[in-house]
Amino acid sequence: MQPRYKNIIAFLWAEDFAKAINFYTDVLGLKKVYESDGWCELSIPGTRNAYLAVNRWTREGKAPRNDFITFGVEGIEDYLALLQEKNVRFKGDLHELDEQGLKMLKFYDPEGNIITLAEVQL
Repeated sequence: MQPRYKNIIAFLWAEDFAKAINFYTDVLGLKKVYESDGWCELSIPGTRNAYLAVNRWTREGKAPRNDFITFGVEGIEDYLALLQEKNVRFKGDLHELDEQGLKMLKFYDPEGNIITLAEVQL
């Protein structure tokens, strides 16, 4: 059998469910495709069949945090300006890795998850 995948969905947990969804829709421009009391699925503009699912954390203790979600982008400086306008908290500065032809920018969502934007310049 040759593996064939239909889509990709990355998952995040949110203690403040509404605030997290607002961040991903209003700040990052993702689009709601499904929402229930327990989770919200967001499509990622410019991609086909790639989604982010924000899940409501209902257990005791703090929700797990992620630091491995990366969005590939073009024009990373434009994203930097947008995020600065929205008062998003950054994890360091814009990194330029000239040898790899890569620029990376890390920031926090309202839940403390670290999101990375990466621009590959070929």
